Amino acid sequence: MNLRAIIRVSVLSRSILCCLLLLMSGCAAESIEDYPDRPITVICPWSVGGATDRTSRQLAVFLEQELKVPVNVINATGGRGVTGHSRGLNARPDGYTLAIITGELNMLHWQDLTSLTWHDAEPIMSLVDGAGAVFVKQDSQFKTIKELRDYVEQNPGKLTATGTAAGGIWHLALAGWLDFCGLNAGDIKWIPMNGAGPSLQELASGGVDLVCCSLPEAKTLFESGQVRCLGVMAEEPLAEFPDVPTFASQGMDWNISGWNGLAVPQGTPAPIVEKISTAVKKITDGEITVQGKTFPESMRDAGLSTRYRANEVFAVFLEENDETLGKLLTSDAFKKMSSRGTGPLVFPGLLAIAMCVILGCLAVQKKVHALAPDVSKDTVTSQGIVNTALVLLGIVAYQLFAEQLGFLLTAGAIMFLLLWKLGTRWWISALITVCLIPGIYTLFANLLRVPLPRGVLGW
Repeated sequence: MNLRAIIRVSVLSRSILCCLLLLMSGCAAESIEDYPDRPITVICPWSVGGATDRTSRQLAVFLEQELKVPVNVINATGGRGVTGHSRGLNARPDGYTLAIITGELNMLHWQDLTSLTWHDAEPIMSLVDGAGAVFVKQDSQFKTIKELRDYVEQNPGKLTATGTAAGGIWHLALAGWLDFCGLNAGDIKWIPMNGAGPSLQELASGGVDLVCCSLPEAKTLFESGQVRCLGVMAEEPLAEFPDVPTFASQGMDWNISGWNGLAVPQGTPAPIVEKISTAVKKITDGEITVQGKTFPESMRDAGLSTRYRANEVFAVFLEENDETLGKLLTSDAFKKMSSRGTGPLVFPGLLAIAMCVILGCLAVQKKVHALAPDVSKDTVTSQGIVNTALVLLGIVAYQLFAEQLGFLLTAGAIMFLLLWKLGTRWWISALITVCLIPGIYTLFANLLRVPLPRGVLGW
């Protein structure tokens, strides 16, 4: 090829590249201008049934009405809230993944659980701000918060409580109250759960002695008389529940609240942020109705205490809240709580690794015995490498899909495929899986109280 031909090819290549860049730029501009033109996902970091989940679903209905596209809610639970917050705030910043953030976002990095902070979010609007409260079963021996305090003082470590993950906002609220009373922050044993919904179910079934969460989250059980509220951690009685006494009215000036709000990942284009903010502002101002009700009315009907702070105001609140919680979590009373704990994927992950290694070793041993004496060592080694790769692939698959599919489905599928691939007959593999995986789930979820991933089916 002569010099002139080379120059022509070079010029043509540059022209094509420029055209592609211009086309991509035009498509990007058109995409922002036409936003939204496909379904939007809202990531909720806590389980179905709690205040955060209900807020997410109410907001999704109104966003769908205003933006004219489907809006779906995904409950990404686990890791004390790390899973959901990470999935929401680390998503592609294109406006099609919205994140519901909660008070845990301002706690997790102080506890060395993640490097994620509120600075990774573009705040849109705060939604719920609810004071903590303590609940017991209706037939409990405790009638007042003072009776509970006196019992704990005389019987440290005898009672169990839940409400959220270990080190979460409601754990902090209860432990802070104990410290305020001059007791040890761990005098009530905390059982980690993925939100108020499953925590209240655990209380109703007698699995724990008390629950710390907001009153709206327990509204159904409270109004039906299944649980009793000993007090609310607020300065004044709540307007929605005027008959519930405050801690302050019982001689304990302790108050703390949990909040949630809407955000998008940092780096989302300004026009998209503005469009989402405008839509949410119209929703919280009550300008949009769904089935004859506005968003504030729907939230009141659900018993949720709202506090709307938009954009910059929300950002200022996040910064102040982060500083307040940081001082509390790094104090001497909470050093143990601030240390890295065991997440819901650790126990089953370690167990999965142990089982896979055992299965791999058994399979290799089986192959070795089945081989004739004159078979080369290279063949045995290569088979071992393949089996090891399968084991590692199973571990990676568990970490990737457990949150979405749940422990039972994910671990069951991996166990069956590994057994079958390593030489076990398919029906024996299925039998072992059906017997072993539910047993593991029962051991960790029910006996050891490890909050295993429940997935889209709830189990």
